[in-house]
Amino acid sequence: MPEYVHGYATPEQRRLVAQAQHWRHDLITDGTRLERGTGLLEIGCGVGAVLAVLGEEFPGVDLTGVDIEIRQLAFARTHLAEAGVKATLVQADALALPFEDQSFDHVWMMWFLEHLADPVAALREAHRVLAAGGVITAIEVDYSTCHADPSTANIELLFSTMVQGMAARGRSDAGTHLPRWLAQAGFGQIDPGERRVWWQGAELARQANYAADVMESALAAMVQLPGAPSEDQLRRGLADLRGLVDQPRSGLGWTIHKSTASR
Repeated sequence: MPEYVHGYATPEQRRLVAQAQHWRHDLITDGTRLERGTGLLEIGCGVGAVLAVLGEEFPGVDLTGVDIEIRQLAFARTHLAEAGVKATLVQADALALPFEDQSFDHVWMMWFLEHLADPVAALREAHRVLAAGGVITAIEVDYSTCHADPSTANIELLFSTMVQGMAARGRSDAGTHLPRWLAQAGFGQIDPGERRVWWQGAELARQANYAADVMESALAAMVQLPGAPSEDQLRRGLADLRGLVDQPRSGLGWTIHKSTASR
C-alpha cells in the first residue's frame, strides 16, 4: 500500500477532524439517508472524524470503522468518546476485511480510494461485506479539476505538484474514475453523484483556506518528488490561494463525486 501522503502527526489528525466538520452539511449529510438500526461500515475510517459526524447526524445507526493504521484508531477512540458517539473500531486491511459476507447494510468511503494502488480491489471487498440491497457511498475528488480565477503561476505550480504527489502515492484522479470502478467491482444502480462546485463571495475564504490546508498537509511529500519545486515556491502558491478572496470577482472550484451504488 502506498505511504499515506498526509502522514500521521497529531496536527494532521486534528486537520482531519476539522475537515469532516467542514463537509458536515455540504457533503456528508447532504443527500444521505440512514435509518435507525442501519449497520454501517466505514472503510478507512482514520481518526473517526466522519464516523463522529454520522453518529451525531443519524442517531441509532450501528457504526463500525476499520483502518490499517493503529495510530489513527487510537486517536479515533478518544475523538469518538469525546463526541459521545459509539462505534466499533477494528484494525484491518481494506483488501481483507475481517467480516462475513453481507455483514453490513451500508458501506462508506470518503477520501480513501485516492490513497490506494488498487481501488477496485478494495471496492470488491466492500461489495462482499455489503448485504443484498445494501448501499455504498464513496466520495472522491479529481485534483486535476482544481481551478482558480484569477489564477497565478504560483497557484498553477501548486495544483500541478499536488496532482503529481497524489499520483505518486495513490490516485490523483479518483473522483473521475469512481463510477467506473464501482461498476468493475460488481455494484449496480450507480449514481455518479458528480458535483461541480464553484465558490465565490463570502464562501470563498472558507473554501480557499480549506483547500490550502489540504495541500499544505501534503507539502512534505510534494517536495520529495523528482524535480519538485522548492518548499518556498509551493508556499507562495499557498499564499496566493489563500489570498484569492482579496481579488475582485475571484473564485475557486473543483469536481467532487459523491457516488452511490447498490449490491
